[in-house]
Amino acid sequence: MLRNIKVIVAGEKTVGKTSLVEQYTLGKFSGQYSHSLGLNVTTHIAMASNRPVKLELWDIAGEYFERTEFYRNAVACMLVYDVTKEKTLQQLATWLNVCRRTIPNAAIVVVGNKIDLGYRFSTSWGPYFARYANAPHFTASASTGENVDLIFSELAKSAISVRDSNSPARGE
Repeated sequence: MLRNIKVIVAGEKTVGKTSLVEQYTLGKFSGQYSHSLGLNVTTHIAMASNRPVKLELWDIAGEYFERTEFYRNAVACMLVYDVTKEKTLQQLATWLNVCRRTIPNAAIVVVGNKIDLGYRFSTSWGPYFARYANAPHFTASASTGENVDLIFSELAKSAISVRDSNSPARGE
């Protein structure tokens, strides 16, 4: 049976959330900024721990972080920042708080995107924030595809683990 896993993809506008999702699901990068209007939902079949899962990727527009109804039934959050804009990393604390408040047991990963453009602030700040969030830290380039599949694969595995630990044992 194919399991549905709802994942929130969150972060400030222009960090490349939509580009990461498109690179993962379509294998393409457009290079043109397109403003998400509230929410984009994309599905993709992925392998997690040697079993297929249907990822529902909820790409939330940067200004809609407080729309907590978007988070309902999610089991994971990908928090994305732009390695060329320090403020986008600072703002992840807001997104983390919303995720923790609305999905207390969510699997969380922190992703620094646009590494192909080079860092414009200390490379240690992203991992430091990830430790604060008790989450793994990854870097990626939606443009080149670097680490994109790895990140979504790891997120899917973590989401399955969270979902399994929150489900009642069989026979109960």
